[in-house]
Amino acid sequence: MALLSPATHASREPDSVDQATAHRQARPWWIVHIRRWGRSALAGAFVVAVFVACAICAPVVAPHDPNYQYADGLTDLGEPLPPGHSKFYLGTDMLGRDMLSRLVYGARVAIFIATVPNLLALALAATAGTVAGFFGGMVETVLMRVTETIMVLPTFLLVLALIAVLGPGLAVIVGALVLVSWTYPARVIYGETIRIRELAFVEAARSLGATNLRIIIRHVLPQMRGLLIIYFSLNAAWMVLLEAGLGFLGFGIQPPTPSWGLMIASGRDVLFWPWIMLLPGACLALLGAGFYLIGTGAQQALGTRLTRVHL
Repeated sequence: MALLSPATHASREPDSVDQATAHRQARPWWIVHIRRWGRSALAGAFVVAVFVACAICAPVVAPHDPNYQYADGLTDLGEPLPPGHSKFYLGTDMLGRDMLSRLVYGARVAIFIATVPNLLALALAATAGTVAGFFGGMVETVLMRVTETIMVLPTFLLVLALIAVLGPGLAVIVGALVLVSWTYPARVIYGETIRIRELAFVEAARSLGATNLRIIIRHVLPQMRGLLIIYFSLNAAWMVLLEAGLGFLGFGIQPPTPSWGLMIASGRDVLFWPWIMLLPGACLALLGAGFYLIGTGAQQALGTRLTRVHL
């Protein structure tokens, strides 16, 4: 068989490169993003999506009323039923309530805590960080000193103190989580704003007569999208764990609302019925790991380095 001459090989090489480039460009956009974020982030997104679906469709997914104490949910000796029962698939608790239904409805609390206070905290962090970094001067001094003062306070003890003073409740828990979780993103956004405000496109927008508010909204904040995605995912994992810790101590969501932390606390004194504590603990670990995998995958894909992860 005749060999190709160097000239012939060189003439065919650009064609092969063009074909490879065209093949990469022809790939669906979702395949490109999946490969950028990695399999671990995809697995985390799948886990979080399952819990979100359970939380949204809880009345459909849950086989029983999560707060109803079934007479046949206990043995003749008054003990809870173990997992594998024909009616109660994951068993029951000490009061005869279905564990699967309580886990599904507990996902509602976890997803709410991971979403609502998280978005409020990031909105506050973005506002404080961009305003301080963009305007500087006395505004920067006041906002950053307040931020640093809250940062040095012990997070968990501060939340406990607020709930002890104001009383346990959903609004108090949300406010406490927002108060202790906005400072680290605000500090990082502040530094990024100082860097971005000196770039050429910001100077061009200013020379064209754009107002400061328009520059912040249209030119500065869009540069923070990757940073906000990362902090949202990592803070979501932290908030879910913190709320479960509060529930375990009795300062979280109050009964009869199903909460994973409260379910774990109810099973700590009955270790000979381990599923009462292990099942909500497994759900808590899976959801926290899912959010954390999304955050680390986004950090790797977007190439953003965080000075400190709030975990």
